[in-house]
Formats: sequence, C-alpha cells, structure tokens
Amino acid sequence: MEHFFRILLALTGAINLLPSLLAFLPERITKSYGVTIPDANVELLLRHRAVLFGIIGGLMIFSALAKKYYEVATGAGLISMSSFVVLYWLIGEDINAELSTVMRIDVVATIVLLVGFIAFRVPVKKP
Repeated sequence: MEHFFRILLALTGAINLLPSLLAFLPERITKSYGVTIPDANVELLLRHRAVLFGIIGGLMIFSALAKKYYEVATGAGLISMSSFVVLYWLIGEDINAELSTVMRIDVVATIVLLVGFIAFRVPVKKP
C-alpha cells in the first residue's frame, strides 16, 4: 500500500505544484482565477501565494520520491487544500466559475490524498 500512497501523494503534489507557475507567469492569473489584478499589491500577494503552492507541492513530491516526511507532507497538503474549500463555503457568494473549479479540484485532490494516506496507514488483514 505504500507504493499506492506514494503515487497519490505525488499526484496531489503535482496538483499543488501546478499553480506555482503563476509566480512566473502573472499574465495568466486573470485567466486561471477569473480575477483582475487591480494593482501591484494584489499582484504581489497572488504571486507569493503561487510560491507557497510550489513549496507545498514540492514537499509532497519530494516526500513521495524520498519515502520521507509522509505525515508532514500529507498534513501540509490537506491543510492547504481543505482550507481553500472551507473558506470558499464561508464566503459563499459572488465567487466566480474559475474559483469554483479550483474548489472542486481541491475537494477531489483532498479525497485522493486522504484515501492514499488511509490505505497506507490502516493495516490490511491477511487471511
């Protein structure tokens, strides 16, 4: 089951790593998130957010490849993805289609990561 978990950890790590490209491609932020960047301050915050995704996704992929830090990488990924989902529902109104798509991706990725981690942690009883 460890191999299965490592694959799912790497997959969800890649999902988290992908938005980090926006740190270097700020012109794509508007298309990806459906928001306009009104000034340099908001651009800085969004690009920094992208860097943080790179750190989390990188940690998850490193952990999957190095067979280390499973709990830390899983926890960081779950906190990152589930916090976006919770904030989405707390705000609850006037959220655009692009951010709704991000929320759905985070829900699926959270479930995938949880399934992998539980499969890894729960011992399988052999007859």
